[in-house]
Amino acid sequence: MGKKIICESCGTIFPFEKAKDFIVCPVCNASFDDEENETSTHDEELSFGDDIELSENDSFDEDKIDFWWYSIREPGEVWEGITYKNGNVFTNCAKCGHFVGSMPYPIARNGDYLLIDNRWDDKCSHCGNELKNHIISKRPESWVDPRQRDMWEKDYHNLPKCPICHSTKLHKISMTNKAVSALTFGVLAAGHVSKTYKCDICGSKF
Repeated sequence: MGKKIICESCGTIFPFEKAKDFIVCPVCNASFDDEENETSTHDEELSFGDDIELSENDSFDEDKIDFWWYSIREPGEVWEGITYKNGNVFTNCAKCGHFVGSMPYPIARNGDYLLIDNRWDDKCSHCGNELKNHIISKRPESWVDPRQRDMWEKDYHNLPKCPICHSTKLHKISMTNKAVSALTFGVLAAGHVSKTYKCDICGSKF
């Protein structure tokens, strides 16, 4: 995301950090003079056109993106019996990943970036993240549904764990096993009979 350097001679765009020390362009061998070559930012390279005016909080910088979009319903589109007369955009919170809901159809688009009307206010009900940057980007492919993650964490926390090694690889001590131990060892088996699980890793009983 950051600054770029554009060679005035051949038009090749280089990342600023890599090209800042270039004396000549490695593509066309033209002289790299700071006054002759253009330095630009990511926001300047991406735009929605000269007719679209952005607010001060609107930015293409992924670090400043508040919400992602994952699906668009075009105006007039019918989906599962519902007619989206004016169109809709379905979104996730870019901070926590949870589903936010729907937004109005974008007023402009550039590739994976959508511009939502800056009069639209929205807020993630899960983490409280607010829509300040009305440029939203497409949800990354690496996204994982946090509901699945939360469910896994909840299930994990509810699983019995060995108090010694904290492993969840346990097996339940059967009533038959306890009965045999009681008949064989009598009162000496009291410690074993009172236990419910045996750890398959360290062998402790609890």
